[in-house]
Amino acid sequence: MAEPSKVIHVRNVGHEISENDLLQLFQPFGVIAKLVMLRAKNQALLQMQDVPSAVNALQFYSNVQPSIRGRNVYVQFSSHQELTIMDQSPQARADEPNRILLVTIHHMLYPITVEVLHQVFSPHGFVEKIVTFQKSAGFQALIQYQSHQSAISARNSLQGRNIYDGCCQLDIQFSNLDELQVNYNNERSRDFTNPSLPSEQKGKSSQPGYGDPSIYPHAGA
Repeated sequence: MAEPSKVIHVRNVGHEISENDLLQLFQPFGVIAKLVMLRAKNQALLQMQDVPSAVNALQFYSNVQPSIRGRNVYVQFSSHQELTIMDQSPQARADEPNRILLVTIHHMLYPITVEVLHQVFSPHGFVEKIVTFQKSAGFQALIQYQSHQSAISARNSLQGRNIYDGCCQLDIQFSNLDELQVNYNNERSRDFTNPSLPSEQKGKSSQPGYGDPSIYPHAGA
């Protein structure tokens, strides 16, 4: 067994398990400083504020099998003593709150448009821009709010929820981008602050820079 660490390694984390599910599992034992979802490996790394909190959590779950949404998860001390930026690349969640959200939609049985996303996210604040794209992780969208607080509220309220009953599950993280570039207003991208933008020309990508997987923490999952 690895020596005690404030970083906890969680295995068997299925796609139906959200970040909030893991937070609820460990919050009773102390403050959670960082959480990294390793979707490609069905694993997660979670850093408590101090070692005693992590020890208490693992002692408790050595006697009680932790289960989330009917799935048993398995916990142990990580070989890491601290989560660093290196550990969080390329598939980790950005820790820093940002007004731009990166949204991945799992189990997408129905088409999701800019209009649908706007309807889902606008109750939490003024949405300035939306860009959608297809990556190896599935259908994704970048949603830019006017304020950080709106983005935080939306993430807290919508993470793990389904857009439609039983499908189109939202997996939300903070993007590391500063500003979205929207060149066209159409079914794939929209700048709500600039309604006079043209629609896209056929055969041209509205977001030429968005093909670079390194831009998005979740792109390789």
